[in-house]
Amino acid sequence: MTAIGKSVATGALWMIALKVIERSIGVISTTILARLLIPADFGLVAMAMALFAILELSGQFGFDHAILRKQDATRSQLDTAWTLTICHGLLSGLVLALLAAPAAQFFNEPRLEHIVHVLAVIAVVQSFENIGIMLFRKDLKFRKDFNFFLAKKLIAFACTVSLAFAFKSYWALVGGILASRTAGVILSYVVHPYRPRLSFSATRDLLGFSKWVLLTGILGYFRTRGPDFILGRLAGAGSVGVFRVANELATLPTTELMFPIARAAYPGYAKVAQDRAALKQAYLAVQGSIIMLTLPAGVGIVMLADPFVKALLGFNWLEAIPLIQILGLYGAIRVFQTTNIAIFNVLGKPHWNTSLVALELLVVLPLLGWLLYSGHTIDAAAWSYFAGSAIVVPYAAILLSRVLAVSFRERLAITWRPALGVTLMALALHLLLEGFGLPSNTLEALRLLVLGAPLGALTYGAAVLSLWYLVGKPPGVEHRVIGLALERVRAFRRS
Repeated sequence: MTAIGKSVATGALWMIALKVIERSIGVISTTILARLLIPADFGLVAMAMALFAILELSGQFGFDHAILRKQDATRSQLDTAWTLTICHGLLSGLVLALLAAPAAQFFNEPRLEHIVHVLAVIAVVQSFENIGIMLFRKDLKFRKDFNFFLAKKLIAFACTVSLAFAFKSYWALVGGILASRTAGVILSYVVHPYRPRLSFSATRDLLGFSKWVLLTGILGYFRTRGPDFILGRLAGAGSVGVFRVANELATLPTTELMFPIARAAYPGYAKVAQDRAALKQAYLAVQGSIIMLTLPAGVGIVMLADPFVKALLGFNWLEAIPLIQILGLYGAIRVFQTTNIAIFNVLGKPHWNTSLVALELLVVLPLLGWLLYSGHTIDAAAWSYFAGSAIVVPYAAILLSRVLAVSFRERLAITWRPALGVTLMALALHLLLEGFGLPSNTLEALRLLVLGAPLGALTYGAAVLSLWYLVGKPPGVEHRVIGLALERVRAFRRS
């Protein structure tokens, strides 16, 4: 493995470990809020965020991708990216303020108007975040990058939970968003010394690459938030709330863990983009780490969905159980496509990412419409997502093989051990659930979770390590994980 590939893979492993901490905070937050608030509260904010997201995503010009892929990025490019982001934030705030009343009328929810007005303020505030934060990734300083995001998460958690106890309304969720985005702006200037200036000098250079990233973001918005509009219009705020909470919990072990990996992978890929052999090795190292560490988490949430919902959310959220099971499978499938976007971007093919999102969109929304017409409700959105990924992921693998010549044998080499380990883990959890039966109260559900989570982890870990030893301990994620663990033990002993 190349030095860059090893650096990216190790950085990704560290960021996964740190992301687990962040997402654990998210689970605790959702658990508390689910017992203090009602599904309609989550649905109200989700409908408002659907409007906010389209404007937010329309500003995802991909300036970070454009700058990170340039080894000689200049100050003028950084300052221009910051200036254009502020311009977009000001415009978004104005548009949100104007759309607040029409949105409330569309969803027949008068409370939405005030929520959208607050989101307009948030759009303006967050646009002033220091562009220097991007340099952490460019210099492969992933720990500093994540610490920044973790600090924002902790502040949002403290504010949201405090407001929920105080008011027991949807304003707790809105206040948490405002606190997180405001803290992000302040912290960005505290943790990084770069001080941006207003400039438009590199506008043409940045927008030339970013048009495809922008189009991908817009299409991705309709893929992600389209069901919110449809469900909100036809089924009400409660259905949207159940679907959004289920989606967050089901995909957090996979999709959410992939976010830091993608952030770690892109600058590393950019450094070796001109050497296809080195890029291929870096890709295989990172993808192997992703599959090994996130696939069992995705399957685990599918197997333990029933006790998970009953223990953490309560029996008012039973409708979320089948959604979590379907969306958990959706997240597990997406494990196999995590860093394709980064590969296509560093190779100057962002239009391939656009085509993949467009293909998924063409599957998700028509299928959702047909399922709703056939009598399905919330589960229609979950099955639509699953079907879209089942079609797009194999197509993306074909495209990747065209540019990196990744063979089936090479894919199998990084997949078969975690796949077999996950199968044995699922069998062990199935036997546990069969033995105890589905829980009928919160205490029984909690007991199953306490038994099931370590059982799944131990079964998977033992299976994967045994297979690794049996095949001669080849270089791979197992070797890196053990190496990192030993380093931590030695460091602890020295301290």
